[in-house]
Amino acid sequence: MQTVISLFLFALAIVYVEYRLKSIRKEGSDDRKGAFDYFATKEELKKSTKKLAEQISTDRQAVEERLQSIEQKAFFEKPVEDTQQPTPAKQTAAPVVDPSVIYFRWPADDGTFADTTKSVVQTEDTYYLFHLDDSRTRAEFSFVTLSDTQLSKANNSSKKYIERACTFTNAKSLQYSCTPGRAHLERGKWVVDQKAKIVYN
Repeated sequence: MQTVISLFLFALAIVYVEYRLKSIRKEGSDDRKGAFDYFATKEELKKSTKKLAEQISTDRQAVEERLQSIEQKAFFEKPVEDTQQPTPAKQTAAPVVDPSVIYFRWPADDGTFADTTKSVVQTEDTYYLFHLDDSRTRAEFSFVTLSDTQLSKANNSSKKYIERACTFTNAKSLQYSCTPGRAHLERGKWVVDQKAKIVYN
């Protein structure tokens, strides 16, 4: 806006000079007065031109500073692009299932294991591991636990968890070994043919 005003003033100064020159020509009878007016007008024109040049320089500097300020603001406000690739979510590997291995919680009151309660994975609630033969009707089984807490629970209630399908020697402790027992599938139940043997260390 300031630049436009400056250009307007410059144009106005030129018009004024032309007007003064015409006046000088018309007043040719008075040479001294015309010469004086000519030189006075020339000095005014120089001053106006100098002032206009200074104003234009000031306006240009202000515009350049304003542009620089806008560029800096735009640079600092520009959102930083995230160049990092999103980390893919870790996929939990599915447990490898062996079709010849199944797990049971504990025996029923009659010492059998209902086939419908079997599990393909071991948990803190399973206590017996069965290795099936090729016919899937006979198996060797062992007493197994995942933690001392689970074993302590079984030891404290051995009639429920242990004695229906196992025999044991030595005083109960948190260290043991197990000789597998044998069972067969009969009408949807695994019947114990030979109890497993637990030896506490």
